[in-house]
Amino acid sequence: MTEPFHDEPAFLTELPEELRERRALAIRRRRWRRRLALLALLAVAGGVAAIIVTGVGGGSSSRRGAGEAASKPTTQAEVPSGSYPADWQPHTGPVPILEYHAIQPPVAGSPSPELFVPQADFQRQMQWLADHGFEAVTVIQVEDAWYEDGELPPKPIVVSFDDGFLSQYVAAFPMLQKLDWPGVLNLKAEGSDLPDEDAQKMIDAGWELASHTITDVDLTAVDDATLEREVAASKRILEHRFGVAVENLAYPSGRYDERVISAVHRAGYRGAMAEIPGLASAVHPYILNRIEIEFSDGLDGFIQKLESAGAG
Repeated sequence: MTEPFHDEPAFLTELPEELRERRALAIRRRRWRRRLALLALLAVAGGVAAIIVTGVGGGSSSRRGAGEAASKPTTQAEVPSGSYPADWQPHTGPVPILEYHAIQPPVAGSPSPELFVPQADFQRQMQWLADHGFEAVTVIQVEDAWYEDGELPPKPIVVSFDDGFLSQYVAAFPMLQKLDWPGVLNLKAEGSDLPDEDAQKMIDAGWELASHTITDVDLTAVDDATLEREVAASKRILEHRFGVAVENLAYPSGRYDERVISAVHRAGYRGAMAEIPGLASAVHPYILNRIEIEFSDGLDGFIQKLESAGAG
């Protein structure tokens, strides 16, 4: 586990330029939608719908809009303005992110048995969250709330899974489906035992696809060329394979340094998940804290970790 820096680069404490631009664009779009809604209301009241249609460009504008939508890259968890659930609200504060690996009993001879969480334990943990008012969201939804005036449920939580184990589809996916919750799949671009067709079903159900590099290598221990490939190429590979934009990354083993963060920033990721216990904060988009859930936790340890992190 890597500790935070004492002397952090400016882009760790200030929003990167592209996020500031995206937030400003979102504000402009929202203002325009409000104007259109007001015009539509006036049209209904005064019977002048035809005038408004003409004013916004007539039939040709709808054809242009269709063309623009067709050429736009597919993004994940995109929520149109006004379509958030009624109890969701703006949220700029910290959010807990859970970290899981295999959802099954430990495999005999495994060097890391703590990375396994039995399915029954996982189900009890998810049900406890639901019973206590939590609701799962994706990292993209959290970032939209932090930087683009999106909204979140009253008690948001992110449930993330590293590497791409088959048990994540077999054992975790059905439980989250039962709760109508998304997860976040931090997938290795190579060497995962999760078939692409199963990963695609998870993505189609609303899961976020994020990168866990290509080979799950310690990014702090590789040369510059390998670092660039593991970070940037993994994003391109996953986007091409699944047809969605990959906007976040999870550091293998939670290890990072200033050079690694710079590479993640250059590659165009919005954020990156570490393994520092605590709540994820908008202040550090490339050091998003996570609460790692392990084999020995059970339900009691799970609750204790949440409480220690300050997840109310």
